[in-house]
Amino acid sequence: MRNFGAGTDGDAELEGNEEATVDYDHDLRINQKRHAVRLTGRMDEKRSAYEMRTKAKDRLKVWWAELLDQQIIDKLCGRITSTFANTPAAPTAARNVWANNAGADVALTADEVMDTKCLVAAKQMAKMAAPKVSPLRINGKNHYVVIMHPYQYTDLKQDPVFKQEAREAGEKGDKNPIFNGALKMYDGLILHEHEYVYAWAGGAGNIPICRAVLCGQQAAVIAWGKEVGWVEKSFDYGNKWGISVGAIFGVQKPTFNALDYGTVAITTAGTIASTA
Repeated sequence: MRNFGAGTDGDAELEGNEEATVDYDHDLRINQKRHAVRLTGRMDEKRSAYEMRTKAKDRLKVWWAELLDQQIIDKLCGRITSTFANTPAAPTAARNVWANNAGADVALTADEVMDTKCLVAAKQMAKMAAPKVSPLRINGKNHYVVIMHPYQYTDLKQDPVFKQEAREAGEKGDKNPIFNGALKMYDGLILHEHEYVYAWAGGAGNIPICRAVLCGQQAAVIAWGKEVGWVEKSFDYGNKWGISVGAIFGVQKPTFNALDYGTVAITTAGTIASTA
């Protein structure tokens, strides 16, 4: 934890007035996760116009990458149903911002959506928290990263303050985020969207609810017991082949004294895009 002592001034005696360091620990468990595919046989491979073994491995690579994304974002968002290796804690009120100060997930209504006020409130909560969420230091400046659901980014793009900032402060021409759809920075927040951000049906009227997350330093940790490994194995006297991928690892969102250490949740209603 950060030091908070006042220190000594002038020639005042420092010896004997040192500050004790304060450290906390958090359990992080690891488990094994594996997956595999098995091809049907040599004749089926011969009929195919593409290399089936190569394609099978490519598909497992995509599966593994998506699994790792899901684990990291689930833990960051505090999705308590994500129980592989570690179960994250749901964010507490002291680390959660609700749109329009709704105060609870179930109280959100359809028009209480992501906007710049939510972003500013989350940043303020991160900076004023005790202990504060430590920002990322990039090129000499402090930043936080915000990962939001596509429903939330749909709403944010409708916020007139956000649109004006993107129009006037962003790059001119067809590279402006308004035209090319690129995510951007707002008030020192690096904005990203990801479809794995926790979303569910709830709130007033069972509307879509989304839980974006502001991340600072050590927002999540990952431990590897055995890094990703691949195995190819033959069956039926070499006529059939199987390919597996697996690792021993665990992801968790650190919490100390029942408080999230490096994250602030931003919970809002979400709008499903419509042509109506």
